Amino acid sequence: MEEGRFREDLYYRINVVSIQLPPLRDRKEDIPLLVQHFLKKYCIENKKEIDGLSEEAFALLMKYDWPGNVRELENVIERAVVITKGRMILPQDLPLTFRREEKFRPSSSMQLREVEREHIQRVLESNNWNISKSAKILGIDRNTLSSKIKRFHIEKR
Repeated sequence: MEEGRFREDLYYRINVVSIQLPPLRDRKEDIPLLVQHFLKKYCIENKKEIDGLSEEAFALLMKYDWPGNVRELENVIERAVVITKGRMILPQDLPLTFRREEKFRPSSSMQLREVEREHIQRVLESNNWNISKSAKILGIDRNTLSSKIKRFHIEKR
């Protein structure tokens, strides 16, 4: 309206009631109903029979912050309906951003020892416990990494 691309009188005619909705990340309890609605809508549109989402796929949706709000959720469900091969939407049917491992964010109350241990654990896991490769990524030699694994009691999860 300020840019002159929308008529001012028309704006006031349609602006009778304003509804303020918090972002989806602040109302995650709405996600199950929205998923159900979009799943039904896109199954009908694509002539597919899908029973729902696996627990893992649903957990990924609940954990996500939804910067694109409801429209992003709708797009994710539409995509999953289109690409899924079975009757259940699985994590691999979701975009890569949902399947990437969460970045580690140490809290200010964590001790340096805890942060170091967690970082080493994640690097090892992301490299299938390849000690040489993990040591190189961490910028230390193999022997140092081996001693830290023993000292921090790091085990395969």
